[in-house]
Amino acid sequence: MANQAQKDDVAAGRTPLQPGATSTQIWSQPQVTDLEPAAHQAMFEFDPRARQIVWSDASSASRLLGPTLGVGSLSLEDYEAAIIDDIPASRRAAFAATSGDYSCTYRITTEHGDPAWFEERGGWISVAGEPRLIGVLRSIEGERRHVEALHHQAYHDDLTGTLNRSQLRVALAQAMQRMDVEAGSGAYLLAGIDDLGAINADFGFDAADEVIKEVARRIEETLPANTAAGRIAGTKFGIVVSNASEEEVRQICIDLLNAVRQDVVDTSKGAVATSICLGAIHLPDEVENANGIMGNAEAALDQAKRLGRSSWSAFSEKTDIVTMRRRNSHMSDVILTALNERRVRLAFQPIVNDLGETPTKFECLIRMRADDGSEVPAPDFIPAAERLGLVHLLDRRVLELAINTLTVCPNVKMNVNVSMETVKDPVWAEGYLGLLRNYEALARRITVELTETQVIDAIDASIEFVSELKKVGSSFAIDDFGAGYTSFRNLKALDIDILKIDGSFVTGVASSRENQLFVRTLLDLARNFGMQTVAEWVDNEADAMLLKGLGVDYLQGFLIGRPETNPAWLPDGAPNEPPAALR
Repeated sequence: MANQAQKDDVAAGRTPLQPGATSTQIWSQPQVTDLEPAAHQAMFEFDPRARQIVWSDASSASRLLGPTLGVGSLSLEDYEAAIIDDIPASRRAAFAATSGDYSCTYRITTEHGDPAWFEERGGWISVAGEPRLIGVLRSIEGERRHVEALHHQAYHDDLTGTLNRSQLRVALAQAMQRMDVEAGSGAYLLAGIDDLGAINADFGFDAADEVIKEVARRIEETLPANTAAGRIAGTKFGIVVSNASEEEVRQICIDLLNAVRQDVVDTSKGAVATSICLGAIHLPDEVENANGIMGNAEAALDQAKRLGRSSWSAFSEKTDIVTMRRRNSHMSDVILTALNERRVRLAFQPIVNDLGETPTKFECLIRMRADDGSEVPAPDFIPAAERLGLVHLLDRRVLELAINTLTVCPNVKMNVNVSMETVKDPVWAEGYLGLLRNYEALARRITVELTETQVIDAIDASIEFVSELKKVGSSFAIDDFGAGYTSFRNLKALDIDILKIDGSFVTGVASSRENQLFVRTLLDLARNFGMQTVAEWVDNEADAMLLKGLGVDYLQGFLIGRPETNPAWLPDGAPNEPPAALR
């Protein structure tokens, strides 16, 4: 029976060495992906008696490893001396003839430069009655770099390279836990770039991006070693400071203010003077979770901005909490009044399988009108609703409006977003699911979306919610996929129907090889789990054509259609009251 290495070679399109063949009759070079061209692999034969490694093609081995290791033959000891770190146990066992097939990875410092990663696979066969180990060495340096790049993208902000919001929140939570165990102290700082909107207006968005990157660099260079920094919003950076007294935190704030403002930023559009304001909250604090700490830091930053450019303010229960409570109280009234007066509406954004088709699937995006008829931007009321515990009401209202719409539009399907606050609250989750159970026929036309970062934060609650969701016939989608770091185990446990690829990897994908590789990887992952895919933020035809070529199932974005509260197929908007058939 052929050993596993031979089976793998046949599956890969290689012709295995037949019994009695000589070392010059070795199989042809295997096919590889575009990440690793054929020149990045070589085959060898190991003679256990002579303890010699003989390359089937010395020129290929030389290109791979350099002329010293890539000679026609060399001793096993000389080759293993070039392996960095420990020699893999499976390789040792195979070359000692105590095991058969093997596969391993390791690093070698080649004569071409830095250490590089290689994969080696092989197994024993008989050649003219003599045992020989046949192996293939393949460079996986490109693959490793690709994986590292994807890992970096999952944890870091694309523009600045600092941690992204979700990972900074993790860093803050971990720092708080350490302080609790070690009775230590520190701080969370929130830095906001002053008047970046004016820079956008005067110099353009490219110059503003350059300012953001330079501010991030100056912040990171100024911070001591016991800190972590990340970009949590367009113009804001969060900073976690561990093992620091209040006086040390004060000095860090002063150093940051000086580092940012002392020199102008040289951009492609000219020199730009810039500064930041800082809000600080000392740790440990009475607030026991990272989200609460970040909210208090926002209040401290608001106060610093009122003091003027390049100012900082420490969070104070006596002063800032009053301002925050006043703002919360006002926004609470705005949200509750809008709900009572039926001023919460839906905007429908089309999702299509291909360009040119008539949309029948739409994502429901929440909108709210103020009492004067103006529209309240979603970023102004959704975070406040989450902070105030009102987001459950908005989730419920969105679902009600979607059900009303499905009743009067029997040929469409709807995607609705739900917050993690609703999912992990047993009472509100049951109420949400109960509404779907009441209209099970309509529920089959609904896909419920949760963002990936939310799912990661409360995986057990998410799994239970999705299980109940499936029982009523609804589908489940993960939104903004790629922005977090969901494990394979969690993907399988969640029983996901649709992955919506995070728009940051879709925008400009036609001209970005990195984004193409990332999207291709996500598509392969989705196919392996039997999931469909939606690409968000599709805003030009070149991106759309490439995405369809890569195998994306659905497209969503401004190219397909902007969100509309009164689309042509529903000119009066989502019905505020359920049709008579539902009463």
